[in-house]
Amino acid sequence: MPLLSGQVIAQVKFSEGYEAAHSGNYKKAVKIWLPLAEKGDAPAQYTIGWMYESGQGVKKDLKKAVYWYKKSAEQEYEAAQYVLGTLYEKGEGVEQNSEAALSYYLLAAEQGDPISQFQVGNYYQYGIGTYKNNDKSIFWYEKAAEQSHVNAQIDLGKIYQSGEALEIDYEKAVHWYQAAAAQNNAVAQYQLAYMYEHGLGKPQNYTKAIQLYSRSANNDYSQAAFKLGTIFESGASGEVDNAKALSWYRRAALQGNTDAQFQLGYLSEIGKGTEKSIQRAIDWYTQASRRDNAEAYYILGQIYEKGTTDYRHNIAPNLQKAVKNYQYASELNYPLAHAKLAYFYETGIFTHQDKEAAIALYQKSPQKWAKERLTRLVSHDNCLKEASTKLFDELISCANRDLLRAKIKQQSIKVISEDDQLQSDTYFTGAVIRGTSELTMQYDQNNGFSKATYTYIGRNKPELIDQVKDKLIEQYGLPSHSIGDPAQGEASYHWILKDNIMINAYRSWPDTTTFVEYELPEQVTNQYVVNEVE
Repeated sequence: MPLLSGQVIAQVKFSEGYEAAHSGNYKKAVKIWLPLAEKGDAPAQYTIGWMYESGQGVKKDLKKAVYWYKKSAEQEYEAAQYVLGTLYEKGEGVEQNSEAALSYYLLAAEQGDPISQFQVGNYYQYGIGTYKNNDKSIFWYEKAAEQSHVNAQIDLGKIYQSGEALEIDYEKAVHWYQAAAAQNNAVAQYQLAYMYEHGLGKPQNYTKAIQLYSRSANNDYSQAAFKLGTIFESGASGEVDNAKALSWYRRAALQGNTDAQFQLGYLSEIGKGTEKSIQRAIDWYTQASRRDNAEAYYILGQIYEKGTTDYRHNIAPNLQKAVKNYQYASELNYPLAHAKLAYFYETGIFTHQDKEAAIALYQKSPQKWAKERLTRLVSHDNCLKEASTKLFDELISCANRDLLRAKIKQQSIKVISEDDQLQSDTYFTGAVIRGTSELTMQYDQNNGFSKATYTYIGRNKPELIDQVKDKLIEQYGLPSHSIGDPAQGEASYHWILKDNIMINAYRSWPDTTTFVEYELPEQVTNQYVVNEVE
């Protein structure tokens, strides 16, 4: 009777270890495999490595796992080479090293392992641990795809479809999508349906496209269900069917598809194909927002900012919720939300006023009104740094009509006329500002401050203009120049302040009524005022 060879004995022993592990007796399996591994048996070395990596039958020890995997890989054991690639890729048991990961994947790939071939394709495609090389990437993708690696087939389809790595070839794209779809892969079915829908590499065929989208959706690919919803809603296939559209949207939405959740919110908001309900719309928008759909956050912000009026059950404005939703949308880099949130920060509506934050957010927004407000806000900020002349405790060169109206009324000054259709307001000041009777405020076309004129009733008092002049000198220093004779004729005094505000004190003759003007020169008006948001 011939003696059994060492290799046969090792195989028998290895099988005994496998049976022990399969029955759950991992310690026995290790006891059988470890001597084989120490004698140089590559499969046993790989398996002992796995036992240390997983902590089965021995205490988990990634360094020992790597030791045995390397012993096995040195003997060209394909599985060990692949696993070492994954460990170096993730940095588990070894220091993360993409170059080392690629080298081990490449060893296994050259032995024909399709998973490793796909990984090598990825590394060359994206330049991980090596230079980006489209030719090598496609070479390895094709090696894996030819062995029915479904992700390699899909990636090849996308490469040939997009033309990013080489010339567009829709027929090759269809070929690889078909190969992956034949394995009942939902993503490949979706991609192939898209090719039929748009007539790429195949004649346009909506019937075939819908069949493939349906197969993909029935394989729980929510994007395919959403796509079917858009087809039936739009009638792209020649048939508008809102009931089918809603059914597919709901199916996708319940699988967590945010596009479908958003669309159901929109359809509920406008009442298309379903009952018009703002509350249901909010429910769907909220579901989408919880999965970081930025547009859903933005729409919720709009709803809460303005409230609703044309629903059975309306929503009252809620600025706190509006600000919160705009903040979330802005954090997700939704451009329209940047401008909305900037406005709230600029005005301090239901949040703290923060001009710097407002400027930063306006800078990120593409909207015309946001850019206009940014220009004005920056100019206004610069104005505040330069302005010094105050009326009613406000820097008048930077003030607007609404602000000055409010400040004037805080002084208990009575209104004679305020008309938004005119560019001036008039107030009775006699009871508050000694010696005066009226104040006229004039504004430019943007409602920015232009001129303030106080009237001092003279009643044949030639000395009145000197009294007014002396008070102005106490506050602003000597005038820059004067004209006329205050004792017996027309007279005026003029100041130009450091922030360019001009003060004019003047009177006619023989009427001694005296006027004091605070005027912003025309060339610097219109640039600092921040109006209401559009």
